[in-house]
Amino acid sequence: MASTDKPAGGPAQGASKNRARVPATAVGALVFLWLVYAMNANTRQIFYYVLPPMVEEFRLSPEEAGIVSTIVTVATAALAIPAGAWFDRGGHGWARKYRNAIVAAGYFLFSILTGIAALTKTIWNVVVIQSIKNAFGGAGEAVEVTAMVEWYPVEKRGLALGIQHAAYPWGTGLGAIATGAILAAFGPENWRYVFLIIPLAMIPIWISWWWYSSPKRYRKFEEDTEAAGLTKPLASGAGAEQRHAEPGALRRSLANPNILVPALASMFGIMIYTGISFWLPAYIAFVGGFSFAEAAAYSAVFTITGGIGQIFWGIVSDYIGRKISLIIAFTWLAIGLYLLRFSAVSLTVLIVVQLIAGLATNAIFPVLYAFGSDSAEPGAVGTANSILLFFLYVGGVSPLVIGWLIGLGGGFASETGYFYALYFLVAVALISAIIIALFTRETVGRFKDRDRALVSRERTHVRPGLPQE
Repeated sequence: MASTDKPAGGPAQGASKNRARVPATAVGALVFLWLVYAMNANTRQIFYYVLPPMVEEFRLSPEEAGIVSTIVTVATAALAIPAGAWFDRGGHGWARKYRNAIVAAGYFLFSILTGIAALTKTIWNVVVIQSIKNAFGGAGEAVEVTAMVEWYPVEKRGLALGIQHAAYPWGTGLGAIATGAILAAFGPENWRYVFLIIPLAMIPIWISWWWYSSPKRYRKFEEDTEAAGLTKPLASGAGAEQRHAEPGALRRSLANPNILVPALASMFGIMIYTGISFWLPAYIAFVGGFSFAEAAAYSAVFTITGGIGQIFWGIVSDYIGRKISLIIAFTWLAIGLYLLRFSAVSLTVLIVVQLIAGLATNAIFPVLYAFGSDSAEPGAVGTANSILLFFLYVGGVSPLVIGWLIGLGGGFASETGYFYALYFLVAVALISAIIIALFTRETVGRFKDRDRALVSRERTHVRPGLPQE
């Protein structure tokens, strides 16, 4: 498998990969990169939590709210592909922090600017600032995922990405609670305070990560990984001296079904996730009768099981495979989405159906990133992840469709349009499962050699190289 920069060789002889312990240095990196990604995710997600009071202040129709959400979300893809190649030309391993810090400064700054009333007097001012911020945030996600891939043993990649991505929803769940508290304390008319207060947590987190991500600590991670009988993710040294991708890596990656199809599935996945982020607060506020503060807080209940689902499916994908895990998770997601139609009945039902749906809402993304990383050519993991990230946030067009469907069904106060939108999202989830089943090849796991698809192994570059169990 052309998955990492390690060209040959696996776990050290005599060591049991099933018993091998992940080095403490890798666990430490996972903690910091969880926090880094959590803050990136929160700078994007809080926009949706405060959308109901923005609807009121700017007197937005469902269609206008959908357009606004679509522009802001799709902007996340703007820098993804060029930034991915730029990241891969820079340092690897510990040295990813340099270019990551540049984009992190961008999404921090424009988050703060959103909280300044003089700069956000109209909804289109908000859209411009939030779009620039999201462009930085999308590039940041691509490099933060890639940094995690390069800071963890290959055999435990699904686990690492599952835990890291639990920051979206567990980290954003904390953001939802904080948003609800800010709106309750200062009033929904002061929604701008959310953008002034929450991003400040980035400062101590980034100072800590900058200190931790050092060449000395990365070399110890590599030494401890090999001593444990596991496979280090980079082959030729740590950090800035690592080899870069050969020319044409972007073109070759786009031609690889194991990168392109997961990228399309990630687009459908974010259509669902963004769609629900737009759909649920509005549904329980305007149909269910919840206050705006309650809608912001209760809309994040699914994050409880969302994080569990990510970790669970990340681990499972390391053993049974990425492909079969994704097929199951997308099918589960379709069922969970359908059940959300009952979420306005009562608070109890709202909580229960979110907990059920949450087991799959976020689980797909770390497995998709692991799928793409497994299939990337040497030196081009960042490029592969940036392709997934680009397509992923193109899926942000879903609020446009959902806003139109809500309007078609009678507007914000009518449940009919919400049901139209929900059925659309169910169909998207089922389509994702189908294209993954037909047009990708398994990369790892017990069922790798029993995979049947409409594409050949040669086209997907799947070959022996990574542990299958």
